[in-house]
Order: sequence, then C-alpha cells, then structure tokens
Amino acid sequence: MIADDYRRTSQVLGLGFLPLVLIWGIVWAVAGWRAQRPARPATPEEAVLEARKNLSLRIRTTIAVVAVVGIGLFAATWQFHAADNEAVGNAIAGWFGEWVVYGLFAYVVLRFIPRTPPGFAIVLASLVVVGGVNYKTYAAISEDRQAFASLAKAAPLINKIQSGTAVSDQEVKDAHVGLMEPLMLAQAAYSRDVIAIAATYTKAVSGLQLELMLTPTSLASPSIRAQTRTKLKIWQTATADYQIGLQAATARGKLGIQAAQSQMPAAMAGSASKGFDESSAQLSAYLVGLVNSEKEARGTITAMLDLMDANPGGYVVDKGPPVNLLFRDETVLVSCPVNSPA
Repeated sequence: MIADDYRRTSQVLGLGFLPLVLIWGIVWAVAGWRAQRPARPATPEEAVLEARKNLSLRIRTTIAVVAVVGIGLFAATWQFHAADNEAVGNAIAGWFGEWVVYGLFAYVVLRFIPRTPPGFAIVLASLVVVGGVNYKTYAAISEDRQAFASLAKAAPLINKIQSGTAVSDQEVKDAHVGLMEPLMLAQAAYSRDVIAIAATYTKAVSGLQLELMLTPTSLASPSIRAQTRTKLKIWQTATADYQIGLQAATARGKLGIQAAQSQMPAAMAGSASKGFDESSAQLSAYLVGLVNSEKEARGTITAMLDLMDANPGGYVVDKGPPVNLLFRDETVLVSCPVNSPA
C-alpha cells in the first residue's frame, strides 16, 4: 500500500499495524490464559495420534488456502488480460495487501464461531481475501471502461476548449459526458476565465495603436510624443493587470480541478491534475515571454521618445515616398541608445 499510486499511507496505520497489534495481542492473551488451564495427561499413543492428526490437518488446510489464493489471484489476473488492461501486477499486489488485513479480521471472528470444521476459519478468510481482490479488479475494469466512454463523449468539448472557444456549463451538461463532467465543468470555467481576461487585455492594448508609435510623423510631433508616453503607461498597466489576472485565474482553476478530482475515480484524477499542470506551465511560460518582450518594446519606444525630446529642431520629416525621419547631426544617431536608426 505504501507503493500504491494513490499514496494511501494513512491506511497502513489505520487498517494495518494498529489492528494487527490489537488482534494478535488479544490472541496471545487468550493463548496464555488457555495455557494455564490444567490438561488431562495423555498416553504416548494418544499423543502420537494427536500429533499426526494435527499435522494432517495443517497440511490439508495449507493446501486448501494455497489453492484458494492461487485460483483467486489467477482469476483476478485473467480479468485484466481479458479486458486488455495493462494494470495487472502492482494493482493486484496492492489490493491483496489491503484485503489481507480484512481477511485477518474475518479469521479472528470466524475462529470464535462454535462447532465449525477444523481449518474452516482460515479457508473462509482466504475466500474473503481473494473475493475482495476480484471485486476490486472487476470494479477497476468497469471504471476504466466508463472512463474511456466518458472521454470519447467529452472529446468534442475538449477540442473546443483547446481551440480557445468558450464552453458553457450547460453545454457540458447537455453532452452527458459521465465521469468526466466534474472535470469538464472545471476546465470550461477556467477556459472562460482566461478568455475573458485575454479579451480585456486585447481591447485595452488594441485601442493604443501601438503600430503608430514609431512612425516618423508620430516621433516628430511633440504633442503626439506626449500622448505616446501616456499610452505607454496604459500599456504597462494593462500588461500588469493581464499577468495578475491570469495568475489568479490559474489559481482558481487549480482549485476547481482539485475539487473535480474528489468526484472522479482516482486513476482519472491523476491524469487530470497532470494535464492541468502542464497547460498552466505553458501559459506561465507564454506570460513570462510576453511580459519581457513588451517591457523591451516599451523601453525601445521610450528611448526613441527621449532622443526626440533631447534634440528639438534637430530633425526633419522627409515626406518621400517613403516617409523618413532625417537628423541634421549624424552624431545624434551614433549616440542613440536604440540599435536601429529611425
């Protein structure tokens, strides 16, 4: 269970060590009490016959237990192979360890049932163990089939979300995606959040007409340069709001995915979390690149504006074609902090 993919280590203590300590502690106490009871002296012949009888009983019981466990584990493995499922060894081993604990509980209870055949308790406890393992196997296979069917129904919605199109909660519910519905609702909400934040940023930046900031006409006009500086501040604020908004949306989306995981099978929940982490990492990398590139662009534009403000009357606009900005002193261009001349 420690090696289980779901890391259910708390169950090792809750269903493993503590019950074993209690069970075997009680067994030892009862055995000690029974050992103190006086026994009738037995003749050597009776002792030999009793020893042979006990040995024969142990052998038959051991064979029965091994047969039950072997056939049960074979049946569980066969279920996986019949379903073309690759989760065989680790899954069955984990479930076997888990159900051994339940089998020990059953064994202790069954031992105190009066008038039961010898070896009945341990054989029946073995049946409990293999029955539980086979039930878990059947449930896992059934869960996988439902997951594949649900994923097939959800594929159109996933493609729509990945294309950047908003998907409403009602669309998700109308698709009847089954097990995937909690995840799809969380993904759709996160996608709508990101789309809305991006739309706000695009609207704010598109109105600034960034493509006109470095034209000769804009650079040559003091009033337009003043307007450009104001627009640069608006641009910087819009980018900062975009970054903060996306970071907040990612945090909300992660909480939504985690809430959806609690309503989904554990096997599907793990892949859902991994997929969200990968997509959010890609978005974070894009955001860092965007912020850095825009910061560099604003720095370049600001340097050009500073150059123009520092040299009033030192340039003319050649209407061309093409329209050019010509400086009267070449040394001004040499000292320009911008690598490309105007």
